[in-house]
Amino acid sequence: MIQIIVDNSYSKVTGLSVKQEKELKEVLSYTTGSFFSRFGPTKKSMLNKRGEFPTGLLPKVEGYLSKLGYARKDLRKAPKIIFNGFEMSGTYPAQIAASEAALIHGQGIISMPTGSGKSRVIKMIAAALNLKTLIIVPSLEIKRQLSETLQDLQNVTVENIDSKALKTLTGFDCLIIDECHHAAAKTYQKLNKTAWKGIYYRFCLSASPFRNNDEETLLFEGIAGQVIYRQTYQEAVESKSIVPIEAYYLEVPKQQTNAHSWAQVYSQLVVNNETRNLMISKLLLTIEEPTLCLVKEVAHGKILSKMSGVPFVSGADDESRDYIRQFNAGEIKTLIGTQQILGEGIDSRPAQYIILAGLGKAKSQLMQAFGRGVRNYPGKDSAKIILLSDKSHKFTLTHFRTECKVLKDEYGVKPLKLENI
Repeated sequence: MIQIIVDNSYSKVTGLSVKQEKELKEVLSYTTGSFFSRFGPTKKSMLNKRGEFPTGLLPKVEGYLSKLGYARKDLRKAPKIIFNGFEMSGTYPAQIAASEAALIHGQGIISMPTGSGKSRVIKMIAAALNLKTLIIVPSLEIKRQLSETLQDLQNVTVENIDSKALKTLTGFDCLIIDECHHAAAKTYQKLNKTAWKGIYYRFCLSASPFRNNDEETLLFEGIAGQVIYRQTYQEAVESKSIVPIEAYYLEVPKQQTNAHSWAQVYSQLVVNNETRNLMISKLLLTIEEPTLCLVKEVAHGKILSKMSGVPFVSGADDESRDYIRQFNAGEIKTLIGTQQILGEGIDSRPAQYIILAGLGKAKSQLMQAFGRGVRNYPGKDSAKIILLSDKSHKFTLTHFRTECKVLKDEYGVKPLKLENI
């Protein structure tokens, strides 16, 4: 007889024939690597030799077993909760709907656009459940911001995923992972097997949960399950919880280059490209509305800051936090920062222009970067994204085309060419 034994982090299926086990392994498989890596693409399964699999994948397992027949034994125990209700003032309907979906399902992924108030949803879930809750964030700066937002809630711990303390932080009844597109990383997977194995309620939130490789969704679905609530970009715009995106691009004069590797291309055609950097600096000095300029490398940010005189932030230090505070307070109009610091999770509501000074083609990172400008703010009617198009090398051309594709696919926007700065 086939049986599924269900537990919080990992479950187990027994009684499968050799053929059935092989088929189920295929259902729970994903591909890692690429044809360009040393060993080529490799297929991995979330079902191990002992029949164990992450509990979040239970719907897929039960879907496969539905025609075979099986028994189910659930070892999980839902903690007793006393609902505190929601903080209704200042909330959008989608935030309430997302929170209600969390309470109904008990676990799952919530997908909402950047700027639509996921921090508010986190607070509403934690307040309503009123349980000992662990909230995981991807950076120290997001930890600081979210801790301030949740400071009036008891029994809530906010921790950075890189914290060594996570290995010993146990005894929680609710797990909330913010920016969960990172959750395919090994650290999250290891913690799910150890420190988080006793947690019943589990939720993941992100604007872009499915990263770049759709098959890797198995890795973070394994932690919290499938999508239980989704708000699209268009729905968020129509509800006025965010502003719409406009997109433009500047054409960088084509240059001769002997670069072959990605590192060489990035150094010659991006970081140390004087023509390109002068164009960006002129933009920074010309645009009068609040503007964020995002770079990938610290060296690039320093060069642009020196050329334009615009402050540059690259860390979670006091000086960087003060510059971000000044920007949000309207004391300075323009700020340069690395995508690691400004490109994800940072509250940058005043920003009306986002200049993507670097190159990139990771969908999740691009969506986070574009989303820096969509937060609602008095006097703001749109977020204006500015890209740089460079046909000097196939790498620069490919990255620009990918940026345009993400804008079209996710936001329905086609960048227009800027003839003059």
